[in-house]
Amino acid sequence: MLTRVVDGVPAALTKTPHEIKEHWLSRAAERAGIDRNRWDPERGAEENRGVIEAVYAYYGRLYVDNPQLKWAGLAGMIGPAFYAAFRDLGFFPNIARRSVQAISRRASRRLLREVGGDLGYYERTFLEMQKKIFEDAATMHEAYLDGGIPEIELLCRARIIDVATLTAWKQIDAGHRRGDTALVDCGNRTLLFREQHDIIDRFYVQLLNHRRPIGPVFTYLMTLGGAPSVPGADSYPKRYPLRFVARLPRFAITLKTPVADGNIAVFANRWMLIDDDTLPDFFAFVQDHPDEARGMVATPVSKRARPLRLIARAGKLAGKAIVGWRLTFSSEPPELSPATRGGWRAARSEPAGAVLGLATAPTRDATAGGDSRIWMDGLRRPFDVTVDLPAGRTFHAQAETTAMLACARGGDPTRLTIQLPPGDAESTQQLIDEYAVAWGFPSDDVAGWRRGVERRQASGDRDYSTHVFTPDDVGYVHLEFQVAHHVREQEFVVSALFSWGDEAGAITADARSTR
Repeated sequence: MLTRVVDGVPAALTKTPHEIKEHWLSRAAERAGIDRNRWDPERGAEENRGVIEAVYAYYGRLYVDNPQLKWAGLAGMIGPAFYAAFRDLGFFPNIARRSVQAISRRASRRLLREVGGDLGYYERTFLEMQKKIFEDAATMHEAYLDGGIPEIELLCRARIIDVATLTAWKQIDAGHRRGDTALVDCGNRTLLFREQHDIIDRFYVQLLNHRRPIGPVFTYLMTLGGAPSVPGADSYPKRYPLRFVARLPRFAITLKTPVADGNIAVFANRWMLIDDDTLPDFFAFVQDHPDEARGMVATPVSKRARPLRLIARAGKLAGKAIVGWRLTFSSEPPELSPATRGGWRAARSEPAGAVLGLATAPTRDATAGGDSRIWMDGLRRPFDVTVDLPAGRTFHAQAETTAMLACARGGDPTRLTIQLPPGDAESTQQLIDEYAVAWGFPSDDVAGWRRGVERRQASGDRDYSTHVFTPDDVGYVHLEFQVAHHVREQEFVVSALFSWGDEAGAITADARSTR
């Protein structure tokens, strides 16, 4: 445990954020049986097969031993679908790489990348996504298991995590102690949003945009062929099928197709499927069938993945493509799919700018009556966002995505996340310097962050990290600026994080004093 006190000061606070995270990440890798020096997504799925299996086994053990860690349980449960995808994507690139290596054992990394072609690109990208998730999530899980909430609070004080993530862990811990399943689920849902939005959405965007039209076609085929690993959960085409409606004077004709009305590479579509279908079904399954759930995640992922390989599902997929058409007649046309209203299509027709009111606490109307609402452009073009804050203050940015979420199902929203387009180190430092002046946090914080960036780029000891800057509150709103550093890509993503209610009060005055 890192919370040893020396001369009245927690020992963790004498360490840099880099050292703190390195401690927990190394602990996680050791427990998972992973040699971090040999974990290289560039080498493809076959070379990393042992690591891939170890990651999902690690998540499964976390959940079996600690049933409140439902994020880990879900990760372990859906692991077979991704493992099968890794193997399918890597089949032909691996043959090409082995052929080149047979000719020249000193083949360069660049050559190995090129011979894999487009499939190799998708394979490597998904492997990179898996590694970044592990580096973020395993760090927090190890800290929690070793020292409980005090260790998670130290991660927040060290600016590694934001207040919403701290609150999520407090909810998981309190819900577990009180037997409050809803509170545990709320916290784990926040961790899942962090994974899908903060960590890996950047890479879904790259997959979507890769060598158009290849990217849109490939990611749409992924959407069609995706196999849910959670019992009771639906695939995207089943949950949100594409429909064509012809409106006639006295009735409507609807053609339901077996294809999808959306694309999982678009965050609004992917989160809709997760939040409306996959996650509720997972929570229900582990609640009603706890022994079966533990047995599933404890089974080796390689065994569970076999029926999910494309070669095993080819006949079933072909059958759905043939018999999945349905023509119906009705007096009224069916309601539009949520995907059509709020995802791929509607996102492309968003107004040029969005004005969001936080001068007073928003009600459920701000999320259109849902538990979350996403503003984005389907082609990922930045758009203007203005946030009206208390005391007449205003935040303005060019955003790629904006998300408002309610933590409790059916409750009012409690947080707003505005994610900006990615930038390099220089432009990101300039932006954070401007925010330091405008919103009031020490410029020394920015200089310290930049030193950490240079250390990570020089050492190459990990692929993902976050740093959070915390200005003073604006009325009832707690404001943070998070910088996600994608080390291998030399890319930085800044997000403005607004929280209120319990989340705004979760960070203590003592935590602010360590800025």
